[in-house]
Amino acid sequence: MADIRIPCLVGKTNKAGITSWYWQPSKTLKDAGWKAISLGKNRTAAMLAAEAENTKVDQWKAGGTQVAQIAPRRQAGTFGALIERYRRERLEGKDASGRPLLKPNTIKTYKPSLRRLEEWAGKHPVAYVTPARVTALRKAIAKPIAEGGLGHAGAHHLLKTLRVVMAFAESEDIIAKGSNPATNFGLGAPPARKTIWTPEDDAAFDAAAYDLGLPSMALAREIALFTAQRESDLIAFTEGQLTELDVFERSTREMLAGPDGKVMGWSFAQQKTSDADMDVWMEIPLEPKILEKVQTALRTNRARDRAAEPRRLLSYVIVDEDNDGIPFNERRFIRRWNKVIDHAVKMTGRTSMNELVWHDLRRTRVVRLRRRKMPKEMIASITGHSLAAIEAMLKVYGPIDPTITAAAIASSLEEKVA
Repeated sequence: MADIRIPCLVGKTNKAGITSWYWQPSKTLKDAGWKAISLGKNRTAAMLAAEAENTKVDQWKAGGTQVAQIAPRRQAGTFGALIERYRRERLEGKDASGRPLLKPNTIKTYKPSLRRLEEWAGKHPVAYVTPARVTALRKAIAKPIAEGGLGHAGAHHLLKTLRVVMAFAESEDIIAKGSNPATNFGLGAPPARKTIWTPEDDAAFDAAAYDLGLPSMALAREIALFTAQRESDLIAFTEGQLTELDVFERSTREMLAGPDGKVMGWSFAQQKTSDADMDVWMEIPLEPKILEKVQTALRTNRARDRAAEPRRLLSYVIVDEDNDGIPFNERRFIRRWNKVIDHAVKMTGRTSMNELVWHDLRRTRVVRLRRRKMPKEMIASITGHSLAAIEAMLKVYGPIDPTITAAAIASSLEEKVA
């Protein structure tokens, strides 16, 4: 009798001649989230179990009953299938040289919006997305967050993402050229964000971080404000990135050098969010007080890393004290950050701090440096921004900056007579 073959059922025989059976998913199924299953040594039982698992796969492929932890399978021709293809070919795609088409940070900004769009219309045909339904979507999501919407900024980003996905559909002849239903979605870009940190916010945040037993978060805020860098770069700050810098100008070196006469700084490749911008190699000297805090943190973290099981051989400056001092990923870091903000509001009653986000520190550094009359070129050398980006920020803040306004008023006054 012919041997019965069941898809994905694999037998592995050891040296003693004993066969163990497994349900082994194909690469496509693995990519969707299916995992290999050990089915034991009884062939009949293994065959029944494999057939049961294959039935689940068939239901999943047909868009029917879905399985926990497995990505939904979208029917061909649906809006969900379009998003799936866009995600695969553009979001995760690579050019001819193997280089990703988009920067990691850009990809992160798209993912939540794509998930929301799938929830909105994923099961429907692409033709379901009409100008009228885009208008209805806009009205639903442009409400304030307190009223169940996404707010102006969140709604604008979601609709922009929809426009990009439908433009992809045009380029692939899935819909007719010129028929993108989200071309004019009727919601203008949100105004430039103007929020900056005050010294009182700085103090309240640090006090809350220490009260929660999270000194790394206070140090993260201080380094962020000093260096004006993104959280993704800061949480990747390791002991190997703290290096001696070559500073040849004597007076500058004397101001920055530690007791050993060395100028130490943070050296790293700054990851750009735009695919049009090349990564920038940064070398930022750390003034002695901040340097001492960084070195102290590294000593503490190194001791904890070496005592961990298994031992951690690379130490980070900013770590998760709530989780045995392991390095942060961005999602966990933002959760800790929000935890400190919430505690600071409860401790101080400064409800305005609820509006503060990490990126505001980057903007705050630019504003504070400008108030010291630092040239734009020098500011850009610290932050890694382009001059155009610095100028865009100063267009918002420059005219209302009290230091610049005071200087303008003083220069208009007659010279004092002794």
